[in-house]
Amino acid sequence: RLDPPPAATASFVPAGPATVLLPTTTADGPTADGPGLMLGGRYKLVEPVGEGGMGVVWMARQTEPVRRVVAVKLIKAGMDSKAVLARFEAERQALAMMEHPNIAKVLDAGTTNAGRPYFVMELVRGIRITDYCDQANLSTKERLELFIKVCRAIQHAHQKGIIHRDIKPSNILVTLHDGVAVPKVIDFGIAKATEGRLTDATVYTQLHQFIGTPAYMSPEQAEMSGLDIDTRSDIYSLGVLLYELLAGSTPFDARELMSLGIDAMRKTIREQEPPRPSTRLATLGADQLTTTSKRRSADQSKLLHQLKGDLDWIVMKCLEKDRARRYETANGLAADLTKHLSDEPVDARPPSTTYRVQKAWRRNRLMFTATAAVALVLIVGFLVSAWQMVRANRETRRAVTAEAVARQRFAESEASMARAVEAEQKATANATLERAAREESEAVSKLMTGVLQSPDPARDGRTITVAEMLTTAVKNLDMELAGQPARRAALQNTIAGTYRRLGLLREALPLFHQVRDYHRTHSGAENAQTLQAMADVASTTVATDKMDEGIRLMEELVTIRRRVNGPDDSATIETMSSLALAYRAAKRDTEMLQLADDLETLVKPDLADAKTVRVKQIQTEIYLAVGRVAEAIKIQEEITAQRSKSLPPENPARLSSTLMLSRCYMTAHRWLDAAQLLENLLPLYRKIYGPEHSETMEVMRHLAHSRHNAGQLAEAIELYDSVVQVQKKIYGTENSAPLGTMDALAQVYASARRWNDAIPLQEEVVTQSRRVLGTDHSFTIYMIDRLATIYQSAGRRPDAIRLQGEFLSLIRKSKGSAHPETIKAMRKLATSYESAGRNDEALGLREEADRAGTKTN
Repeated sequence: RLDPPPAATASFVPAGPATVLLPTTTADGPTADGPGLMLGGRYKLVEPVGEGGMGVVWMARQTEPVRRVVAVKLIKAGMDSKAVLARFEAERQALAMMEHPNIAKVLDAGTTNAGRPYFVMELVRGIRITDYCDQANLSTKERLELFIKVCRAIQHAHQKGIIHRDIKPSNILVTLHDGVAVPKVIDFGIAKATEGRLTDATVYTQLHQFIGTPAYMSPEQAEMSGLDIDTRSDIYSLGVLLYELLAGSTPFDARELMSLGIDAMRKTIREQEPPRPSTRLATLGADQLTTTSKRRSADQSKLLHQLKGDLDWIVMKCLEKDRARRYETANGLAADLTKHLSDEPVDARPPSTTYRVQKAWRRNRLMFTATAAVALVLIVGFLVSAWQMVRANRETRRAVTAEAVARQRFAESEASMARAVEAEQKATANATLERAAREESEAVSKLMTGVLQSPDPARDGRTITVAEMLTTAVKNLDMELAGQPARRAALQNTIAGTYRRLGLLREALPLFHQVRDYHRTHSGAENAQTLQAMADVASTTVATDKMDEGIRLMEELVTIRRRVNGPDDSATIETMSSLALAYRAAKRDTEMLQLADDLETLVKPDLADAKTVRVKQIQTEIYLAVGRVAEAIKIQEEITAQRSKSLPPENPARLSSTLMLSRCYMTAHRWLDAAQLLENLLPLYRKIYGPEHSETMEVMRHLAHSRHNAGQLAEAIELYDSVVQVQKKIYGTENSAPLGTMDALAQVYASARRWNDAIPLQEEVVTQSRRVLGTDHSFTIYMIDRLATIYQSAGRRPDAIRLQGEFLSLIRKSKGSAHPETIKAMRKLATSYESAGRNDEALGLREEADRAGTKTN
C-alpha cells in the first residue's frame, strides 16, 4: 500500500510515568466509531489520535482491572477483506510476540460486537524521531545513540521472526522518561513473519501491490516480484532513516517519487544510486544548510566533516541495491555505529592495516628440541663473533708483518737486532690475540653451557619452552660477557629478534634498547648499525601499543636517514613506509597525507622503476586509510596491469600487487571482485610459499573477510577456521598472533547466530589476550567489549552487564573519566542496567556520564 503523507506536523507531548509514544496527528475526518464507544466492556474510546491505511488508533480509558489511558487500534469499518483482516491479525500477533523496552507493548485484544478486530497497546505519547531530533537540536552523536536503540529494537523483532517492512519516522516515536529520550517502534501492521505463520489466516501480497512507504522502501520491495523479502529489507529502511537523521532528507525525495508514477518510482528505487549523506548535505542551499547544521548543534564545516568517512560508508552499506552487501543484522549496523562513536575501525570500511607476520619458530614440547633451538641461536651468534675475531686476527698479523718489514729495511745494519725485535713482537701479538680469542671462546662456551644445562625436566616436571631458555640466556649475558660489550650487543640483538618473531614484544624491547645504546656510544648516532637498531626500537615500540613514543622515534629516524642516506634511498623509503603504518594505526590522517605528498616528489613516470612502484604502493596504503579509495584503486590497478604484462604469474612482486588490489576492492565494498582475485591467488601462494606460510594465511584471511561481507558465511567460517588451526599449531597458546583471526571467526559465528560456537571462541580470545598481552592492553580491552556484545545478543544479560562493567573500568583507567569512549561505555552500561531493572544504578551512571560530558564540552 502507498501510505499518504501525515495530515499534520507532529508536536512534542510530555510523557507521563506510565505512558509510551503517541503521534499527535489526528484523522482527517470522523469515522463510524465515535467517542464514548465501549470495547470489551472496559475500554472507552476518547478521541482518535492517528489513522493508517486499514485502521484507526484511538486514545481510550481502561476502567478495569486497572484504570489507565491506553491506545486502541480498531480496523476501519468496511475494511473487512480477508487480506486486510489477516494483515491486522498479523500485527496483533507480531506485537504480542515481542517484549522490548523500545517496542510498543500489546496489552489486550478482542473484537467489537460487529466482529471487527481491535487490540490494545500502551499509549505512546511522543513525536516522530526526526522531529524530536530537530526540535531538541540533537548533535550527530546524540542522534546516533538514539538510532542505535532503534536498531536493537528491530533486532529483537527479527529474532522473533518478524520483519517490520515499514520503518519510517512516523513509526518510530520518541518520548521522555525522567528526562531521557526513549524511542518506541510502533505499527507492525504490514510486518511479515520470517518463520512459519503469524496466524491461521493467510497473509499475502497481491501482484503489483506496494507494501511499505516508497521513500523508505528497499529495492526488493519495489521489485514486487517473487523475490522473498527478508530482514535485510528492514536494514535498508534503517539506512534511509539514518540518512535522514544525519543529512536532513531521505536519499530520494518523497514528493519527487510520488510524482514519477508507479513504474518510474520502482525503477528509481531499484536502479538509481543515491548520493552519500555528506554529498547531499554539501549540495544544500545556504539557508537550508545553515538550518540543518543548527538543528545538529554544529557549524557547517564540522557537520560535513562528521558525515564524511565512516558515517558515509555505514549508510551506503545499508543502502546497497544488492542485499547481500548490506549488514546481515540490525545488531551489525548498531555495532558499527558503536565502533564509530568509540573511534574504532568500522566493518563498513574494512580494516586497511595490512601486516606481514614472519613465520615464527615452531614451539616444541620436548626439552631437547627447545634446547637445540636455543643452541642454534647462540651458535650462530658465536660463529659470527668468531668470524669477526678471525678477520681482526688476520689484519693484526698483516700489520705486525708490515711493521717488521719496515723495520728490517729501515735498519739493515742492525739486522740481527731487528729480527729479534720482530720475533718478539710477533710472539707477543700472537700471544695476545690467542689469549683474547681463548678468553672470548671460554666466555661464550661458559654462557652456552649454563643455558643448556639450566633446564632440568626431572626436577621441574615440565617442558622447557624456547622463551624460557632465551630468558636464561639474557641473564647469563650480563655475567659471562660483561667484559666483551661488542659480543654481548651482537647476541642481545640476535635474541631480541628471536623474541620478536615469537611475538614476545615486551621481552624484545629492552634488549633492542641496549643494542641501540651500545652502537650509538661506540659507532656514532649516524652509523648504519645504529640506525638499524633505532628502527628495531621504533617498530617494536609501536607494536607494544606505545603509539606516541613509537611515532616520535620513527619521525626522528626518517629525518636522520634523509640526511645520511638521501631522500630516495631504499632504506629511507622503507622507514617512511613504517612511519605511514604507525600513523594509520594511530588514526593520524593529516600526517599520513603530508607523508604521501612528500613521497610524490620521489615518483618517476616509469612504473618499471622499483622505487617508484614501492612509493606508489605506500601511497595506496595511505589513500586507503584516509578514505580516498578511488585514487588508491587507480594507482594499484596501474601497477598490477604493468606487472601482469612484464612478470610471470608466480612472481612474488606480481602476487603482492594483486593482493594489494584485492584489499583496495574490499575497502570499496567490491567484495565479489576481491574474492575473485583472492581465489586465483590462493593456489599460487600455496604452491610458492607452502600451505602454512604466513603469506598464504594472510590471503586466506582476506578471502574469508570478503566471503563474510558477501554473505557467504559458511565459506568464511571454513577459511577462518583453517587459518586459526594453522596459527595455533605454529604459535601455540602463549602467543598473540592467532587472536585476531579467532576474533574474526567469532564474529562470523555471531552473524550466523551460532552462539554455541561464537561464545566459547570469543571467551578463549579474551582469556588468552589477558594472559599474553595483559588485561590493560588495548586489544584485550576491546575484546572484552566484543564478548559483552555477543553475550547481549545471545540473551545472556547478566554476563553482558558484568563484562560491560569491567570494560568501563578498564577504559576509564586507560583514557580517563571524561574521554568520549568512557562516557559512551557509561551510557551503554546504564542502558543494560535499565533493561535489567537496576534503575538506581542506571541513574547514577547517566548522571556521572552527563557530568563528564559537560566537563569535556
